[in-house]
Amino acid sequence: MKLFSKLIILKFAILCLSCIQLTSAITMEQFEQSLDMMRNGCAPKFKVSLEQLDKLRNGYFDESSSELKCYTKCVAQLAGTVTKKGDFSISKATAQIPIILPPEIQETAKAALASCKEIQKDYKESCDRIFYVTKCVRDFAPDIFKFP
Repeated sequence: MKLFSKLIILKFAILCLSCIQLTSAITMEQFEQSLDMMRNGCAPKFKVSLEQLDKLRNGYFDESSSELKCYTKCVAQLAGTVTKKGDFSISKATAQIPIILPPEIQETAKAALASCKEIQKDYKESCDRIFYVTKCVRDFAPDIFKFP
């Protein structure tokens, strides 16, 4: 029940961030707060350490951890960017950019997604597909990459 309550709060927070966009652009500070909320919603579901999550936030992708790979999928699901088949939806992610990202990184994020749209075809497992798309986005723009 406690986890269910956290998920409801997290979804409400994401909805609130969407409403912020209607009145003004989201700030980097608001974006970083949303990253923490998403982390708090997904981290308890997986056996990933705070150290692993901090490394991921700083752009280090531990390709040996299936738990970390599925954590990235959880984050993508919270962001509404995963299809029913478990694929990463570039179109859904692109549509979310003006809502969840600060203006100063939106164009780079769009270019990164466009550059990475084919990468998931190389992987069978859904967690792998999401993980490697995320890694590709980091590789495209490591200076602005941020992840919960």
